[in-house]
Amino acid sequence: MSGHVSMKVTDLRVAVAEDGEAILEGVSFELHPGKIFALVGESGSGKSVTSLAAMRLLPEALAITGGAVSVGEEDLFDLSESQMQRVRGRRVAMIFQNAMSALNPVQTAGQQVAETLRLHTSLSGDALRQRVVQLFAEVGIPDPEDRFSFYPHQLSGGQQQRVMIAMALACEPEILIADEPTTALDVTIQEQVLDLIRELTESRKLAVLLITHDMGVVRNTADEVAVMYRGEIIERAPVDDFFHNPQQAYSRRLIDALPDLSRFQSIAVEEPLLRLDEVKVYFPIRRGVLQRVVDHTRAVDGVSLSIGKGETYALVGESGSGKSTLGRAILNLDEMAGGQIRFHGEPLQDLTRRQMLPYRKRIQVIFQNPYSSMNPRLTVGEIIAEGMVSLGLGLNAAEREERIGQLLQRVQLEGDFSQRYPHEFSGGQLQRIAIARALAVEPELIICDEPTSALDVSIRAEVLELLQELQREFGVSYLFITHDLSIVPSLAHHVGVMQLGKIVEQGTAEQILTAPRHPYTRALLASVPRVDP
Repeated sequence: MSGHVSMKVTDLRVAVAEDGEAILEGVSFELHPGKIFALVGESGSGKSVTSLAAMRLLPEALAITGGAVSVGEEDLFDLSESQMQRVRGRRVAMIFQNAMSALNPVQTAGQQVAETLRLHTSLSGDALRQRVVQLFAEVGIPDPEDRFSFYPHQLSGGQQQRVMIAMALACEPEILIADEPTTALDVTIQEQVLDLIRELTESRKLAVLLITHDMGVVRNTADEVAVMYRGEIIERAPVDDFFHNPQQAYSRRLIDALPDLSRFQSIAVEEPLLRLDEVKVYFPIRRGVLQRVVDHTRAVDGVSLSIGKGETYALVGESGSGKSTLGRAILNLDEMAGGQIRFHGEPLQDLTRRQMLPYRKRIQVIFQNPYSSMNPRLTVGEIIAEGMVSLGLGLNAAEREERIGQLLQRVQLEGDFSQRYPHEFSGGQLQRIAIARALAVEPELIICDEPTSALDVSIRAEVLELLQELQREFGVSYLFITHDLSIVPSLAHHVGVMQLGKIVEQGTAEQILTAPRHPYTRALLASVPRVDP
């Protein structure tokens, strides 16, 4: 590509500070105004390290050992830290993958964006607040005036990510580094966020480095793509050329790991294992000094569905539609306002905590974020054993150890991994450990709450294949909560589409995905990024 270069990365090298082991080896590329450059590859390939090195934000354990990064005429590696702080946010802005951990939990969303503006501009008072509200509106945050005073935990994942984007755009930077900006977002919100980045790239002539593992996102968003493998760029091409004729076997593998949207599960009529009738979960809205209840948020508003033995029911919808709340209600973790939940015909909704204990063994859960759902101070073996002990599986220590080894091997991990701690594993490995933990107590139903949303395409494909194998082997049923419609055909037998606490459409996966009747379902399907649009 010719023309003006906004950022130039030349022969960038990064190594482990302690032993000199290479992490990046001679990475070079350019970013151009009004263009999106996608850096793709699996976890651990060096994508995020590249962006952190360019911004001089590497952790102490890593060191830059060679190369240069220039913005305009300035080589960033020659600047002092105080000069570098003027570049960060002002000329080069970053959007991180996990908005919840990047936002300050004790400051409101508005205050955090205002802080960026205060640092780099002369705005103050009402003008500052108005600018933040304007930015919130620009990135599609609903009721921007009200959301100004919301804390991060009061916002959905998609809204948190939009706050991050508003913060990045606040000072009108020339360069935007977006590190997996849509990983945990709904397809419709993902589409909106990517459209937003695309529009801003063109209108503001931004130069964008988009780091992602999602080939659909690359196909629909980027102008140029570079594939990273083990710290090196192994292929680089304009996006059309890349998808029509990838040169490397690894690139082809990444493209092929995308789900097949035309292959559906065969349906066998099974007796219902779980049945929900008109389930309601309402949360009180409190106002005033006395915090009186003035209304209710109808998180789940009259949901009915049934899941057969050995069957997968996919519950799809956007953040805030009530999917996870419904999962929590089945687990008796959120109190119901009405309706009935029957497991093997037995009602669950009125059971006390003690009465619910036997069912904890039979209904297990796999959470979205394996990093936050595991105790970092316990070894993997202790994490898997915890459920066996607390739910009284009746095994002695030697039997438990043997079972843990078998479970780890069953989820394609080494048996001796049981002595390691969670921080020693990648996200994909941790999610396998979470599956092993759920299987440890031999459940009949597993509630999978977005278990693949943060995984690479190839690792996601492996985890989904593993879940299906386990279903065939143990006859386990899944309630699979997801916003990713692309994985539904190969995984689910039945699908329910949830919007604003209600199921607006349900049927077999084939019915829902090939002949959707509800406009909301059609909108969700239209938002799925496809490799061949």
